Amino acid sequence: MNRTLESLVVALALTSTGCATTTSNSAISTPVSGQTADGKYDSLDNYVNIADIPRIKDANYMIISEATYKTPDNKEITLHSLGTGVLYKDIGTKTYLVTANHVVQNDDVIQDILGREYKKLSEKFYLLDDDQVERVQSFLRKSSGEESSGIFYLGNPSKKMYVSSLKNEEEMKQYIKTSAGLAAIIKVVKPQEVKVNAANDDKDLAIISVPKLDHQSLPYSIGNSDELQTQNLVYVVGWPLGLLKNVTRGNVTSVEDSKLVRADTQTRFIFDAAISPGNSGGAIFAVRDGKFELVGLTSAMYLGSNDLYIGVKINSVNEIFKGNSIRCSSGWKCNLSMPYELKL
Repeated sequence: MNRTLESLVVALALTSTGCATTTSNSAISTPVSGQTADGKYDSLDNYVNIADIPRIKDANYMIISEATYKTPDNKEITLHSLGTGVLYKDIGTKTYLVTANHVVQNDDVIQDILGREYKKLSEKFYLLDDDQVERVQSFLRKSSGEESSGIFYLGNPSKKMYVSSLKNEEEMKQYIKTSAGLAAIIKVVKPQEVKVNAANDDKDLAIISVPKLDHQSLPYSIGNSDELQTQNLVYVVGWPLGLLKNVTRGNVTSVEDSKLVRADTQTRFIFDAAISPGNSGGAIFAVRDGKFELVGLTSAMYLGSNDLYIGVKINSVNEIFKGNSIRCSSGWKCNLSMPYELKL
């Protein structure tokens, strides 16, 4: 994307054995009069089993990016950003999740407000369950001296929102100090470190893994995002601003993205369910005859607009995640021992 058009978009990483095929056995509410099961994605919520909504939340995890940079005066600083990942599949001793690529990617070089360059030395990514998030938030709240300080969601070193967006040198210092505190807390909480198995920068998608998670069976299957239609109902899950795991509801407003911004418009869709920074990589669920299906991931939003939120279609992941292997195609970079296929 060229820089002029890229300025329209802001990414949202604060800047959550076929485990995804088990559906709930609980009763589905009765549809409205005249509405029947038709095999298509629904545009009304009468079919949705409300008891499954907390369970789709549970399938999303907070991801924290931790990157170390060298300053112009040869000091080291640690910067953090937040995002979300959603369960995709269990294979052997690993759980595989999907997220937005910018959640697990940091620029090699960033700049501050004075134009000085900070060069990346290392980076790590962590997956936090709800209990670990609660501990991190508790530590930060107590260390801040005031509950509303917001230090858990200051700034983002990702390439979509530069450190140069900070207003002055004092704000830069506060940003760094906050991140240093968070680094110490992460060592105490000890979340699982994430491995990035495959990533696609153009599509803003990544497949990640951790040692097998002890999670419940999930009330959704992996959907077919090519079958989405305008006004289909969607439920969107994520960690907005790192505050809480949140679910919003809305509709697909376009099944393609703008040709003004990118040539490949069919890998994305537009929706109007409310999101905020931190939602990036979180699940987007559609409903087919009463059952949730994972159809996409939150990617970005258009600046200066109302309700123009960008989702990446899950089919881009489905096309390379085949059985117990990831088969990289054009645009995908894999953590490989062989050129094009990663055996899991």
